[in-house]
Amino acid sequence: MTRSDRTFPVGPRLLALGAAIAALLICVPIAGAAAPTKSQVQSMHAAYLKAEAQIREYRSEIESVQIQLNAAVEKLDRLQAELEQIQAQIAETKARIADAQARYDRIRSRLEERAAQAFIAGPASDLEIFLGATSMDDLSDRMEFVDAVTQSDAALAQQASNLKVVLEIEEKSLEELEAKQQDQVDQQTALRDQILQSLSTISSLRDQAVATAQNTLEQYKRLNKQRQDYLEQQAQSSVSPPAPDVQLPPGFVNPLKVCPVDPPRAFGDGFGAPRYTGDFHLHAGDDILADYGTKIRAPFDGVAKPTYNSLGGNSEYVYAPDGSYVYNAHLESYTDKSSGPVHAGDVIGLVGDTGDAKGTPHDHFEWHPASVPANWPASFYGYVTIPGTSAVNPYPVLNDVCN
Repeated sequence: MTRSDRTFPVGPRLLALGAAIAALLICVPIAGAAAPTKSQVQSMHAAYLKAEAQIREYRSEIESVQIQLNAAVEKLDRLQAELEQIQAQIAETKARIADAQARYDRIRSRLEERAAQAFIAGPASDLEIFLGATSMDDLSDRMEFVDAVTQSDAALAQQASNLKVVLEIEEKSLEELEAKQQDQVDQQTALRDQILQSLSTISSLRDQAVATAQNTLEQYKRLNKQRQDYLEQQAQSSVSPPAPDVQLPPGFVNPLKVCPVDPPRAFGDGFGAPRYTGDFHLHAGDDILADYGTKIRAPFDGVAKPTYNSLGGNSEYVYAPDGSYVYNAHLESYTDKSSGPVHAGDVIGLVGDTGDAKGTPHDHFEWHPASVPANWPASFYGYVTIPGTSAVNPYPVLNDVCN
């Protein structure tokens, strides 16, 4: 059979694919209409292969998006852990701030009490302290006391002020850091949500592509079956009537170990039928009708040799060690086993319509044994051999190995 020949956005590609398939479906013949052509079958098969390729693309994209999603989630987990650590540090800092605030409040209270006492006592209070001294030693002690009290009050005030400023700066810095980290987490969460949405979208498109592929596969199978049925009907109407009662002569061992053409296939006893393509001649073989691309196999061990001529088109010989050979004509194409040693069952070519067989794919099969077997049955047209050739009626051996 003939063969058909990743990243966002994927929507337009799916629409284009759907449009192409819709166009093909319009051309699909319905029951009772003309049989589908080779081109229609091949087009539907190509659409199916394209849908399968689309599924593979979607799967590849999903894997890529999934990797991004996993990385984002891992990063989000790390940021969350960092955030929780910062929040713990902030809680500890706030506790220290609360403790310092309590100390600060106590100092402020003492300072306010001292200020109130100084206001009530008035400016003469210090003079009274000095004048109340009873001796020089007492005066000196009183002066040191006043200086100590004054210095202590100033130091407490400065300590409280400094502590408050430092803790306020620390608290502000930590709050800013917390806000920054929270902003990063918000960004990562948004990224994760975006990737999840993309994953959901592409998965949905993948599912649609799967449904499309299933639909095109069913259409292809239906068209192909209609084509096969049509070819079999053509085979029954275009070749001579089959002769199912034809048997191999007693004791004869069929040299063909494998049917030359894979099923589904059809053939009749057309050896010796008159032919008018080119010069008049008698048909030197039997035509095995099958669809384009059906496998043609070596019927026995031997050596394969490809050739070409205007009537047979792409052709293939298989020679047996005893000197006998078979000839296959109208091949669509050759294979890697078309030239050289082969074993029975090796695929040596594909059914086609090259040469003078345009429009009717089949394998023109000839059998040329080393000698004509005794008591060999004549064909429907009355021939055992074709005069001037070594071809022998192949129907008995075909009927035996293929049916």
